[in-house]
Amino acid sequence: MTENGEGVERLREALRRYRNTRAKGVAVEERPGCVYGMLTREQLGDLVQDIEQLKATLNRIYVSVLLMLVGLVVNTLLERLGLL
Repeated sequence: MTENGEGVERLREALRRYRNTRAKGVAVEERPGCVYGMLTREQLGDLVQDIEQLKATLNRIYVSVLLMLVGLVVNTLLERLGLL
């Protein structure tokens, strides 16, 4: 077995402080502390909106392609059965 080194003790102390902080209910300040932080937060919000729009567009494209493939399969089946 190996001995606990200094790093292990530092990690334990950090975890202990973290648990104590959470137990006391200390919250992290969410407001930006400077202009750069405010601008960064705004840009991040804009990026999140852009990504959500891209996701919605991709979902619409996937649905369109899926419906097209289903239509082709149904059309092929109807042709082979002689119903078209």
